[in-house]
Amino acid sequence: MDAASRRFVNIDELMERARLYIASLTGAEDGIVTAGSAAAIAIATAAALAANDPVTMLRLPQAIPRRSQVLMNKSHRFPYDQAMRMTGAEVVEIESVASLDSVDPSKIAMIAFLAPRDSKATIPLERLVEFGRRHNIPVLVDAAPLPILRPDTWLARGADLVVYSGGKLLRGPQSSGLLLGRKDLIEAAWANSAPHRSFGRPMKLGKEEIVGLVAALEAWFLRDEAADRQRWRGSCAEIAKAINSVPGAVIEMIPPDEGEDAPLLQLTWAGPLHGMELRRRLLEGHPRIMLDDISAGPGRIKLEVVSLQPGEAAIVGQTIAAALMQPIAEHEAREPLVEVSGTWEIAVQFAGHMRRHHVSLVAHAGTVTGHQGSHEFSGPVTGHIRGSTLHLLFEAEYQAAIITYQFEGRLVDDELSGEVILGSATKYSRGEVNDGQYGKAKWRGKRVGA
Repeated sequence: MDAASRRFVNIDELMERARLYIASLTGAEDGIVTAGSAAAIAIATAAALAANDPVTMLRLPQAIPRRSQVLMNKSHRFPYDQAMRMTGAEVVEIESVASLDSVDPSKIAMIAFLAPRDSKATIPLERLVEFGRRHNIPVLVDAAPLPILRPDTWLARGADLVVYSGGKLLRGPQSSGLLLGRKDLIEAAWANSAPHRSFGRPMKLGKEEIVGLVAALEAWFLRDEAADRQRWRGSCAEIAKAINSVPGAVIEMIPPDEGEDAPLLQLTWAGPLHGMELRRRLLEGHPRIMLDDISAGPGRIKLEVVSLQPGEAAIVGQTIAAALMQPIAEHEAREPLVEVSGTWEIAVQFAGHMRRHHVSLVAHAGTVTGHQGSHEFSGPVTGHIRGSTLHLLFEAEYQAAIITYQFEGRLVDDELSGEVILGSATKYSRGEVNDGQYGKAKWRGKRVGA
């Protein structure tokens, strides 16, 4: 990547040579580097909608062709399917073979399949491929976190396109992705991506990322797989050795799941310490260590080892063991000091605009329940009061995402005010990181009824 940064090239010519080499390495008909796996999904969808027809390409997403729907197993909806919807495509959920047979194929531009949930698909990939072949509809598989095999698992099962992340198991540039598959679709996807003035122009890809991912792909196929697995198992054993000295702590290795390559560690312990509190302790320490937030629960959390460098497993194990041994601060139980039952108008101030919510709250013994309504965002309210501090959670589902607002504030002179943490996740990806991924905003609430 450093060498590439010192040379000036025509990006189309560089990608042309990269495509030839990617095809030779993977055995796929064709392949391009993208600006991440979500970008690969977006430009693949644009290719399915518009091919390389500039009349249609330049009108996305405002004007879309008759074939503008993307079929997906309902169980495969995931946060990044917005990369499909941003092109103007509509995601249509299907739950059974009967529902597949009832769709109008003349409206379907693409079929999408989420590889990590292969076993959870109510309609298997092969059945979707058969439907696609019959009606000339391409099938895209998102295999972003999974290992690339030769021949490719998903193309061999009939998919037309498959997406991989460049920065996960490939351990290439974090800002890169890989799109493999049918030559005509790859050519259309490249036409819809930067540097061309088309839908994907904002998803810019530099020569450094192209060369970096090609190098990572080459290293992947030349690597010693047995040595990789031995190193990962060694890291697991080293972490376990340190943590096993903690009374009540149990750590076990979880074998790779459904097409994955690297093992995980499941850590459990006795006592009231929550996994999120352990995660926070490690982030506040030195060196900082980040654990997975989605798997965190009472007395449990999972650990990933694939990215650990030599010598780091011992540091991780010793640091976790020390954090588990720290005493838990006792929090004095505090009775609610404020009364918030009633009807409120809450205004959330964003950059440049404000969202207003009509909120009804019922508070009892420190627990708060209720309902809130706002334009395109309504749903139940849950929360609690600790002393004079109020915590509220607003949730509502849109497409594959559960939108979350986490309020914290205080009551002063019959007005509430504070900060709200903004995020979204799916039921498979709930955690502190996703639930706070959009940052914070200020809020104020005024009581309008008893």
